[in-house]
Amino acid sequence: MVEYFGQQLNGFTFSQLGWAQSYGSRCVKPPTIFGDGSRHSAMTVEWIAYAQSLTHKPVKGILSGPVTILNWSFVRDDQHHSQTCLQIALAKREEVKDLEQSGDSIIQIDEAAFCEGLPLQKDQWHDYLDNAVNALNVCSNVVKDTTQIHPYVLFRL
Repeated sequence: MVEYFGQQLNGFTFSQLGWAQSYGSRCVKPPTIFGDGSRHSAMTVEWIAYAQSLTHKPVKGILSGPVTILNWSFVRDDQHHSQTCLQIALAKREEVKDLEQSGDSIIQIDEAAFCEGLPLQKDQWHDYLDNAVNALNVCSNVVKDTTQIHPYVLFRL
């Protein structure tokens, strides 16, 4: 969910052998965010167009959300995490816009790691959740009213 999108963004790098155990037996190669996150080209538009060419039924574009990408990466420490998350959200916003312009009318934004970044102290939850919801809104509020946005937010506390 993160490696593919990280490979499509500026400011991300990957190691060849940097596997980390995520949970259970699931292992991933988390990206390292070292610079400003930005999109250099469309990430999924061609894939969705191809899938749509195979059917007359609507095809839903699915993107990993900015909070999940942030929480499942090694994050730079020279700026606040909310700023890095906003940069990723702006890059995802461009992808959402391109998907809609290519004819995709249903777009899902997966935030499987939404709660994984919650601070341990509950009195700090408000700021984290405000920033996380803002990032989700930034990447999704660019579409017309006729385009469906399906946020998938996993709440595991």
